[in-house]
Amino acid sequence: MNNSSALLILCVFIWGLTTFMQKLSADKMSPMLMQIIIGIAFFIATPFIIRLQGGIGNLKWNAVSVALTFGAAFLSITANIIMYTALSNNKHTGASAMLISLYPAVTLILSAIFLHEQFSFGKIVGFLVMVGGACLLTFC
Repeated sequence: MNNSSALLILCVFIWGLTTFMQKLSADKMSPMLMQIIIGIAFFIATPFIIRLQGGIGNLKWNAVSVALTFGAAFLSITANIIMYTALSNNKHTGASAMLISLYPAVTLILSAIFLHEQFSFGKIVGFLVMVGGACLLTFC
């Protein structure tokens, strides 16, 4: 296993822990307040992130990337508020998390449409298994 794979596996575990912790919070806190707290955490983390990159001069950017990232952040905030609302008083957090985890399928489809990425046989099979498995875990 290479370093990228190990980091992605670590990321999956962190996201799983994050969803679990958000479920615990969603029952006792407003979804809007949860998103504000996340924003504050990002604000606090910013100097450390810049330092890890070797200073602000080492950050690569352009105007289009900033606009796209801002748009993605706005959409992510909206999706998080919707997710927190759905997780509030939800007795089936694991099933809900499986449904939420389908966002890579949307990414795959959008990449094919707009970036002209090719679907290999393996990607098609993986897509079907992922969607089928999430549906089984969510609705059965």
